[in-house]
Amino acid sequence: MRIDSEKVVEIGGETLPHTFFPGVCRLSNGNLLMLLVTGSGFESSDQRLEQFRSVDNGRTWQRESEAFSSVSFPVEKPFTPYAKPTVLRDGTLVAIGYGFYRDQPQMGLSDYAEKYGKFPPCKNFAMHCDAAGKHWQGASVIDHSYDGLEISGPALSLPDGRILFFAAPFVLNASLQQGLVFESLDNGRNWHQISTFFSSANVAPWEVRSLLLPSGRILLILWAFDLKENKHLTNRLVYSDDGGLHWSAPVDTTLHGQASNWMLFNGNIGVIQARREGREPGIYLNGITLSEEGRVTVSDECRLFDARGLANQGTTIEEQFVSLKFGQPSVTALSDNEYLLAFWSFAQERYAVRTMRFRIM
Repeated sequence: MRIDSEKVVEIGGETLPHTFFPGVCRLSNGNLLMLLVTGSGFESSDQRLEQFRSVDNGRTWQRESEAFSSVSFPVEKPFTPYAKPTVLRDGTLVAIGYGFYRDQPQMGLSDYAEKYGKFPPCKNFAMHCDAAGKHWQGASVIDHSYDGLEISGPALSLPDGRILFFAAPFVLNASLQQGLVFESLDNGRNWHQISTFFSSANVAPWEVRSLLLPSGRILLILWAFDLKENKHLTNRLVYSDDGGLHWSAPVDTTLHGQASNWMLFNGNIGVIQARREGREPGIYLNGITLSEEGRVTVSDECRLFDARGLANQGTTIEEQFVSLKFGQPSVTALSDNEYLLAFWSFAQERYAVRTMRFRIM
C-alpha cells in the first residue's frame, strides 16, 4: 500500500492557544464540519468546544467562533466538554460526549486521578444542530446510572433510524471493566442501554470507535489496557450482526496501537492507529480481513504521520495520560479515492489539531 499525501494543515494556529480532539463530519451540503477542543493547556480547566468549517474538501478551514456562544451546559461551571458530531438520516446533527466538573480547576485531570484514584465528577450530554451546522441547541444530559462514560467517538446512525453510542465507564479502580451500548429511538433526545460489548476484571476498553459495514455488521475497535499489569495490549475487535444487541467475543487484531479508528477503502476495511510505543511512533494504516469465523488477517501497512519524539512517557497510565503527544486519528472519505486524516499532535511547544489529505495508490 502506498499513499500520495498533501501537506499537513494546522487548525486554529493564528487564533487559539492549543487545540485537541477533532471530530469531522460531512454535511448534506458537502461542507466539512469539525468540532475540536481548545484551552490554555493539555488538561486545563478552561477548555471549551470550537467549530471549524471547510468548503474546499479540507484544504482550508475557517473558525466559526459563534457556533457555541449561546450553548448552555446543564452543570455548574467550570465544566470542560468533549464531543464528536454525527450526521443523522434527516441531515441534522447530533454531537455526543462527556465533560468534567472541574471542582479543583488548578489540577489537571491526570493529577486529580492520581491523587484521588478517580476522575472528577463527569456528565454525558448530547447537542443537536440544524443540517447547515449553524445553530446548536443547548446540551441535554444523557441519563444513566454510571458516574460517567467515556463517549470519545461519534454516535453511529443506522439505516433503521436508531442511533447507537459505545463507551466504557470512567473507572480506574473497579472489580469490573465494561463496554456499554446505548440506543436512541428519537434522534438522540433520549437514550437507554441495550447491551454490553465487553467485560473484563482487569482490561479496560477505551477510545471505542465504530464502523457500519455494507452487510449491516457493526465493528468496534478498542484500546485495550490491562490495569492490573499496567500494560497496553494489542487492539481488540468485537462485532455485532443484529444491530448491537449481541456481540462476538473479543478478537485480537495483533496490532499494537492506542486510540484506533476505522475507514473503508476500495471495498477493504482499514484500521488507523496512533502507535505511541516502540522505535517508530506514528499514525499507521493497515488493511484487515475478518473471516466468518472471527479471525483477523492483517495486510498492507503504511505510515500516515511520522511521530518521532512523541512516544509514550512515564510508567503508570496516569503519567502517560498527562504526557500524551498525539492521538485520536480519524479518516473522512472525500471522494472515491481521496481521504482526510484528522488528528492532534505536539510540535514547537504547541498542541494542535492537524489535517492531511491523501490518496491510496
